[in-house]
Amino acid sequence: MARTVKQVAELVGLPSRTVRYYDHIGLVSPEERSPAGYRFYDPEDEGKLRFVRQGKALGFSLEEIRELMAAAERGCCGEVVPALQQLLDDKVSEVDERIAELRSFRERLVAYRAGQRSGCGCTGHGAFCGCLADAPLIQIEHRR
Repeated sequence: MARTVKQVAELVGLPSRTVRYYDHIGLVSPEERSPAGYRFYDPEDEGKLRFVRQGKALGFSLEEIRELMAAAERGCCGEVVPALQQLLDDKVSEVDERIAELRSFRERLVAYRAGQRSGCGCTGHGAFCGCLADAPLIQIEHRR
C-alpha cells in the first residue's frame, strides 16, 4: 500500500520535513510519484525510514547510515552485522570519552565554586564586573 509523505511520516515517527529531506539527499527516495508530483512510499520505503530513524537514535551519522543501508540493500546481513557492531563499538568509545570529559569539567566547576570569593569588588565605575576574572579557562569540545 502506497502512502503519502504525511502518512508514512506519522507511521514511522518522523516529521514530514525530515522524510522530505531524506528524499532530497537520496537516502530514502520513493520511486512512485503521482502525476502531481506527490511521493508515494511503499512498505520497503517505510522499512528504510524506520532503519534511518533507529540509526539516528543510536547516534549514527547519515553517512554511516547510508553505508549500512547500502550493505543491507545488497542483501548482505553478513556485511551489515559486523559494520553495525563496529559502529556501536565506536559510539560506546565516544560516549566513554565524552563522559570522562564531562566528569573532569564538573570537577573544575566544583573546585572553582568552592574557591570563589563573595563579590569581586567592582565599583561599577567604568569597569565591567570581574566576578569571572579568576575563573580557569575551560575548553569543552562541542560535537554535533
